[in-house]
Amino acid sequence: MQQVNGEAPKESSEALRSSETENENGGGKLDIEIREMSLDDLSSVFALGERIFTPDLWPTLYRTWDEYEVVDLFASDGEFCFVADAEDTVIGFALGTLIEKRKSSWTYGHVVWLGVDPAYQGYGIAKRLLDRLTEALIEEGARMMLVDTDPDNTAAMRFFKREGFGKAVDHVYMSKNLTNTDQYRRRKREARD
Repeated sequence: MQQVNGEAPKESSEALRSSETENENGGGKLDIEIREMSLDDLSSVFALGERIFTPDLWPTLYRTWDEYEVVDLFASDGEFCFVADAEDTVIGFALGTLIEKRKSSWTYGHVVWLGVDPAYQGYGIAKRLLDRLTEALIEEGARMMLVDTDPDNTAAMRFFKREGFGKAVDHVYMSKNLTNTDQYRRRKREARD
């Protein structure tokens, strides 16, 4: 995940939604609005994710970035989908979900995807998106927030640690090439016949 490396100052909820932000690297000011994602944003969010979450950069992401991921999250958890908008252009997004476990008093918020256009890094956009998502998850009863990222994504790891996430747990990702199984070969033979 692409993350902004700098921290933005603490701001009120209203200020987090829309404000002029100066680039920490001296790149000037930009009017950025953090708002709920709309149906009209789906293609822009998908296209930005295609540029950020590429297989060559993140080959071991256990989820893949595709149009169904974006549409499904928007359809099921639209109240936890936010975009950063600058001059009518989507330059970042946060897509989350609420997880309620049966027979548990805990409700979890999950940061499923967080991305910022690399051209707009240094404006505190990732922090503002995460803050807005956090606010929405708390409003709906989340008591804990979860996030996962590739362990080689050191920028994301630093960002999330700065934002108060901790207790990193190793997660083993395994794969199986189904083309090497008897079941797969049998299916292929049956399809040819």
